[in-house]
Amino acid sequence: MKIANVVLNDFTRDNRVLKISKSLVDAGHDVSVVALQGSRLPEHEVHRHQFQVHRLNWRTKALPRGMIFGGVKVVEIACRAIWGYRKFDAWHCNDIEAFLIGIFAKCLNPRLQLVYDCHEFESERNAKSGMERRLVQWLERRLIRYAQAVLVVSPSIRKAYVERYTPFGMKPPILLRNVPHRRVEEISKNSILREKLGLSEADFMAIYQGAFTYNRGIEQLLEMSTSMKDDGIHLVFMGYGLLENEIKSYAERFDWVHCHPAVPYEEVQEYSSSADIGLVSVKPTCLSYLYCLPNKLFEYLQAELPVMVNDLPDCRSLLDDYGVGIAVQPDTPEQWREELRSFKLNMAAVKGQMAQGLKKAQKELNWEIESEQLLHVYDGIIPR
Repeated sequence: MKIANVVLNDFTRDNRVLKISKSLVDAGHDVSVVALQGSRLPEHEVHRHQFQVHRLNWRTKALPRGMIFGGVKVVEIACRAIWGYRKFDAWHCNDIEAFLIGIFAKCLNPRLQLVYDCHEFESERNAKSGMERRLVQWLERRLIRYAQAVLVVSPSIRKAYVERYTPFGMKPPILLRNVPHRRVEEISKNSILREKLGLSEADFMAIYQGAFTYNRGIEQLLEMSTSMKDDGIHLVFMGYGLLENEIKSYAERFDWVHCHPAVPYEEVQEYSSSADIGLVSVKPTCLSYLYCLPNKLFEYLQAELPVMVNDLPDCRSLLDDYGVGIAVQPDTPEQWREELRSFKLNMAAVKGQMAQGLKKAQKELNWEIESEQLLHVYDGIIPR
């Protein structure tokens, strides 16, 4: 089957799109990732996992900025994607914007099969205005019945989609969590990150990995760090994003705060395994964040790290099921510090209690198992 995996970014850090593309290629499909042109990136390349990558460049990029000209550029990219990939058998549409473009492509080729992959709760995403949320919900109500399959990333989001869109003809959504590949046997507990940061094996390390952006709890963790002088806890941020300079300023002021750049996807587990505990501190500022199951949570577990989360229902439920984490309540800097101090004090006993659950989570929560759901979807899509 000829599949276009359509994503409206430059496909440099989107691990979900990467994993899906590789799995479909391994299953014998002909896959092309259709993305946007980024600075100094090739327009066309063959990825090392044997799928094509096509990045669409703006012919109208010389137009000035502004809402009207920005709209012209969006329409141009949409038209080029629609016309260029309309004859494919299926489009894997990542998020609502790609799905909307896919609907227009289906108008030109009614046999085109659309898979709508919701990376978040699309109408309830962070930083969307009330008008934007209502617009997305309006679009989904009218268009979601045209999707051959709908994929979601957490049980709570699946439940919400069932309640909202089943009356509008949506097929039952399929849970496809954003879990990492199974950890290879060669990767074991190591000191690579400790060595780079100048820390010893005796130093207690709590790690936050992922995007340095707003409403992920970073500001709260930094506030907590100001009172950690005598706690013997090192707080490590590994990633990239808007708050990087702020994190670096704290690292310059406090010896126990550290900032490390993002590492390639294949090395994340190796670096994370240097730590003692992983942190998930997403602020539930919208339903998409409240119902999230971040990929960092699963990557900690693949690195056999206990996890500390704030009161996010799906995260808490998963950690309770496997017995591998701690929920912080109330979600305040003081309570985060208290829970970290308590974990450090009782670390040997707590890790012993969690060891079996961590092994089970590592065995069950990986892409090799999760991707079976994806392949079942495409096994059921047969071009006419």
